[in-house]
Amino acid sequence: MRVDANSPLRPAIGRRGDKAASIGGGGFAEQLGSEPTAAAAKPAPACAVGGLFALQEVEDATAERRKAVARGGRILDRLRELQHGLLSGTLDRSALADLAAQAKAARSETADPGLEQLLDEIELRAAVELAKLSDAL
Repeated sequence: MRVDANSPLRPAIGRRGDKAASIGGGGFAEQLGSEPTAAAAKPAPACAVGGLFALQEVEDATAERRKAVARGGRILDRLRELQHGLLSGTLDRSALADLAAQAKAARSETADPGLEQLLDEIELRAAVELAKLSDAL
């Protein structure tokens, strides 16, 4: 077989009309004997999404716990700096003031009496060390 050039494609000619007439012209659902189905339900309005956005804005208990753990970690870091400064004799005045301020801020954000007492003791210790530093100067 020899191919000379690309010839245009021609549609296949068939006799489909006879096959459709022999089937009876019915649709697929009629062939199965099923009943026609109802129309699909309309989609819900977009205003329901606003409720989801409102739920995302509400902080859950785990978010509050994460904030409290982070705050406690910062206070513990300041206490380590205080301990290191006391042992080495190089106590930083700004670190003490920062520790006292963090303890005061954390106390206002908690409702636990035991934690409030501990924060009071931290704030008192920072104030005592600040007073010692001012007397030494």
